[in-house]
Amino acid sequence: MTHTELLESGRQRIAWARANMPIVRALGEQFAHSRPFAGLTLGICLHVEAKTGVWLEALTRGGAEVVITGSPGTTQDDTVVAIEQDYGVRVLGHRHESFEDHIEQCREVLRAGPDLISDNGADLHSLLFTEPEFASLRSQLRGATEETTTGANRLRKLAPSQNFATLVINDTQAKRIVENRYGVGSSVVDGIMRATNVMLHGKRALVIGYGYCGSGVAMRLRGMGAHVTVVEQDPLIRLEAHMEGFPTAELEQALPQAELIVTVTGCDGVLNRHHFDQLREGVIIANAGHFAREIELDYLRAEAESVTVMRQQVEAIRFRGRDLYLLSRGNLINLAAGDGNPIEIMDLGLALQALSLAAQAQGTFDGPKVVQPVPSAIERQVAQLAVDHWIGKGLL
Repeated sequence: MTHTELLESGRQRIAWARANMPIVRALGEQFAHSRPFAGLTLGICLHVEAKTGVWLEALTRGGAEVVITGSPGTTQDDTVVAIEQDYGVRVLGHRHESFEDHIEQCREVLRAGPDLISDNGADLHSLLFTEPEFASLRSQLRGATEETTTGANRLRKLAPSQNFATLVINDTQAKRIVENRYGVGSSVVDGIMRATNVMLHGKRALVIGYGYCGSGVAMRLRGMGAHVTVVEQDPLIRLEAHMEGFPTAELEQALPQAELIVTVTGCDGVLNRHHFDQLREGVIIANAGHFAREIELDYLRAEAESVTVMRQQVEAIRFRGRDLYLLSRGNLINLAAGDGNPIEIMDLGLALQALSLAAQAQGTFDGPKVVQPVPSAIERQVAQLAVDHWIGKGLL
């Protein structure tokens, strides 16, 4: 596509998202008057797609200078062009970047000297706390947000104390229940269907991880007629899956029967070299956790007899005489093969981001300088906005 075609396509994507994001749209109007980010630079690591574009529009209307990078395999290149052209945002990255490219782009985000950061998977935070180049930035930040549970878990191990507060969006009940359980569940199934065009009805599916995202994936797969087994290490959560009617099993017990495997844990190497020999011929493998490294792909590719692209989002990896079908190179299936969570779901989640950043920008947040949940007042405000805009307009 030419630059003009990319620009028009990106604008169309964002326009459709904007039409279905009344909460963030209303916050954009509010920010245009209050200007909470005037004179401030926001450094962001978040999937660069149409819904993010509407959010960036609201932030820039509030006076923010923004530099953003996405994640490997999820960036919409046409949306990038529209964001840069229409909002003056500096966007780093492209659809087919490597993880190494992504980390270097995160460094560039930090080199812009942001006053606030919004992170996804703690990639920006990790560089802040491990690379000497960014040591001085830690004392200058007004605050930060982190989108994911994966990132929050990394942060609590990496930096139990810090010079600024990081508000974890995923620690809110609104995000956990509305976005993770319902949004992720439906978008992961959508991504698998788009990638493969195979029938899920009657398939023996294995969901590894039964947190809020994993439970949503399991529910939606069952809703499509799949026979779903859950693997979960935490005994209380495994009990929850059992009480919801899902068969549960140990991983080694469940792998040989699975025709579809979805990893949803946020942990590295959940599916690894000790497991690949147990996989059946023709199994479909998808990742819905934050990082592709939930699956030990370097080993799998190194040991493969051949790798053949079957469809745009499907690779046949010939491993010890069997074909294993990997979706979207192990990247997030819902964003790499689809459009991510439903628009309305992200309207709520990005509103939490916007108000959390605004509170830190304006100095109205006075909590401790640690990793912590979003203040309940902000969560309740966003929930009320959702009630007003969704229920009040008959969308539910």
